[in-house]
Amino acid sequence: MATKTISIEVDAYELLAREKRDRTESFSRVIRRLFAERPALTAGELLEVMEPYKGKGAGRRRSDRS
Repeated sequence: MATKTISIEVDAYELLAREKRDRTESFSRVIRRLFAERPALTAGELLEVMEPYKGKGAGRRRSDRS
């Protein structure tokens, strides 16, 4: 994959570094996660984002309490 070198101010670098989930996450991944994978802003966007999970539930099933 092609790369591009950029210059940013130290305070911007520190903000970006704080967003890393762990030491192995690249700055490219952080930028994609923050900007390209932004949260859904409308109910329609939320439904679109959740479509791949349709019918899969959201965690462990609860036991019956009957």
